[in-house]
Amino acid sequence: MIIDTIGLDADICSRIPIYLPKEDSMVEQREIMNDHPDERRTVSFEETLTALLTTPSAGEKITHLTSLAAMNGRRAIPHLIAALRDDDKTVRASASALLTRIGEVAIPELAAVQKDQWWVVRYRACEALGEMKNPQTLPHLRRSVQDERDHVRYMAAKGLGSLGNPAAIEDITPLLDDENPYVRDMAERAIQSLRG
Repeated sequence: MIIDTIGLDADICSRIPIYLPKEDSMVEQREIMNDHPDERRTVSFEETLTALLTTPSAGEKITHLTSLAAMNGRRAIPHLIAALRDDDKTVRASASALLTRIGEVAIPELAAVQKDQWWVVRYRACEALGEMKNPQTLPHLRRSVQDERDHVRYMAAKGLGSLGNPAAIEDITPLLDDENPYVRDMAERAIQSLRG
């Protein structure tokens, strides 16, 4: 498999195939193209991780994160969670999209960072949880409806609305009186969606 993902955005990340082995494998590798199209070499999970940790480039970080998730989604989760704290918005958005693609196995770690001190991490965690559209995210999104930061409450309402569970209406209803008009609007749209 050839992965060349420089310049990926969150939409493209959502279409990258994610490999979730039943057990950790130490042989995850990817084939990359060098400068010359006919030159290919194999790169391991560890080499890709080292490259991720040493590059200052947002585009390269996204490339390496995507490669890690494609090689072994389970092993990539902690690195994707760490990327939610990156200084670059596009890296954070890509990490969130990749965590969404990894799915259910990422829920516990996403739930844990909903207590992060930086609201942006909590926002991206809610985004990933909501985009999963997995019923197991319900209790985690419910807690975020009461977050001190309006951005997080907005994303929690959006996520709850996407779950399709009318029981979430009770959690979203207080947001109809939120101080932020965008939160109120999202709460109204989420409730309308859940009522069908």
